Amino acid sequence: MKAYIQVINLSHEMLVMRPNLLELAVNAKAVNSKLFSLPRVLIMSALQELQGESATFRELKIGLGLNDGVLYANLKVLGKMGYIEEKGVRLGNEEMTSYRITRHGLEDFAALRAWLERWGGGHGKPE
Repeated sequence: MKAYIQVINLSHEMLVMRPNLLELAVNAKAVNSKLFSLPRVLIMSALQELQGESATFRELKIGLGLNDGVLYANLKVLGKMGYIEEKGVRLGNEEMTSYRITRHGLEDFAALRAWLERWGGGHGKPE
């Protein structure tokens, strides 16, 4: 048995557990699980990249390739969580809503990104 792998026998099946996987699961408690969904991660990532600027619903829809319902529902959840702010804007003759990430959103999204990058860095992944 290699030092970095623990093998546990569970009803005649072998389960391989890496110590870093357990550490990753423990660290996941610091991540807001409501933020951990693909549409929300995409939205937060896009708004973070704008560095304090806002994006309209239409820009997010086109840029992220999300349909209206998915985008709208997830923007509302992120707003209720205090991660984004929405504001009415007028572009020409058209009324639109724009969205901007908040400081709280940046902080929690940074924690989620760090957790994801740690996972993506090979900790807990099979070789």
